Amino acid sequence: MTGKNSRAAGHLLALITITIWGTTFVATKTLLRDYDALQIMLMRFFLAWVVLLLLTRKIEKPVSLKEEAGIFALSLSGVTLYYFFENTALSYTLASNVSIILAAAPIVTAVLAHFFTKDEKLTRRIWAGFVIAIAGVVLVVFNGTYVLKLNPLGDALSILAALSWGVYSVLLKGFVGRYNGLFLTRRMVFYAVLVTAPFALWGKGLPPLAPLAKGENLFCLLFLGILGSALCYVAWNMAIQRIGLVNTNNYIYLNPFITMIAAAIVLDEKITGAGFLGAVLIVGGILVSEYRGSLFGAFYPKEYRNSTYEIDFEELYRKGYRGILFDIDNTLVPHDAPATAQSVELFRKLHETGFHTCLISNNKEPRVTPFAEAMKTPYVYKAGKPSRRGYEEGMKRMGTDRSNTLFIGDQLFTDVWGANRTGIYSILVKPMNPREEIQIVLKRYLEKIVLFFYLRKQKKERTG
Repeated sequence: MTGKNSRAAGHLLALITITIWGTTFVATKTLLRDYDALQIMLMRFFLAWVVLLLLTRKIEKPVSLKEEAGIFALSLSGVTLYYFFENTALSYTLASNVSIILAAAPIVTAVLAHFFTKDEKLTRRIWAGFVIAIAGVVLVVFNGTYVLKLNPLGDALSILAALSWGVYSVLLKGFVGRYNGLFLTRRMVFYAVLVTAPFALWGKGLPPLAPLAKGENLFCLLFLGILGSALCYVAWNMAIQRIGLVNTNNYIYLNPFITMIAAAIVLDEKITGAGFLGAVLIVGGILVSEYRGSLFGAFYPKEYRNSTYEIDFEELYRKGYRGILFDIDNTLVPHDAPATAQSVELFRKLHETGFHTCLISNNKEPRVTPFAEAMKTPYVYKAGKPSRRGYEEGMKRMGTDRSNTLFIGDQLFTDVWGANRTGIYSILVKPMNPREEIQIVLKRYLEKIVLFFYLRKQKKERTG
């Protein structure tokens, strides 16, 4: 992976991770009706350990007592103490206070990194980004309800949570790149289970299993354990390896914004003008802190069109393109819709013109096969976009190569990025229907940030 693509991958991993972490609040809030905070912590850490154990399938011997002590310190600071301080703080002070103070974690991390690492230094740009982002965090947290009450104990615990995360982040700097992410995270959550279990027993005891008979409780636990604790820590560590400690932690500013969006979708909570302005300021603060001019370049399409059906395919044929890879949902038809007369006619004309076509979709075979049969075209299901594998398999089935193949899709972080990584011409089209699954809806908000800079770049090129 080139340096540019590696950096883009790091930013994408950080965005995905913070999107998931921002929605864990809703899942935790649901479980708190039947469990206390320590019981939830114990269940999610144990589940994460089991999942990671199944993925690694190997118990390796400790390298040394010093190394194992370092991993224990990672677990204690970034997992156990962080969640303990955060959850306990919520018992003593307002959630708004906790959110605002925890949003200071990136600058706490930056200060600690400035003194304890060699390559992560504080700059005026980072401070400026911090001020802008924190202003946005305040507006998002309040979201139109301007209430702030000081509570020394609760606020102090929130500060300790932010400090714990900062310590974890600095310690992690010495481990990323030297340890496999799955193995490192598995050992961290194992120690978190060992530390949390005695406190849970001392409190209300082991968590009962009966409440998990409720479907929503089971779903929330699986979400917290598998995504929120197991895979997200792995992804976060990988992001730090690619874009650095300070840049990765700057995405924590987005946490209240993601929570606000999730609450609006799942809990039907309203987003006010103050909340929207806060979101803009948060994004602005992040960009001020780390924008380098080509931060999002790996996600930029070669062309951006209103619709697949408005593309001049004859002109593309004259330019020498002979193979077209297509996404399906919201590119050719609305999400989950069958093939339409319009889409079938498009493919008939493309084949008549001389184009080879192939569908590449991350969907499963029952969705892709009937659609491809109606279009009379080869296909690749479970393509794993943005992995290059699906694109390369599609070219193989068409008998084309990178020089004469183009791709058309509606998503930046899967479709376009994958095409760019593969080295083929990418065309982004606007989604046909705004109604999408929640994980795609959240990604659309992130895509708007990239599209803003892409369109600004296009405008400069046209006028310059």
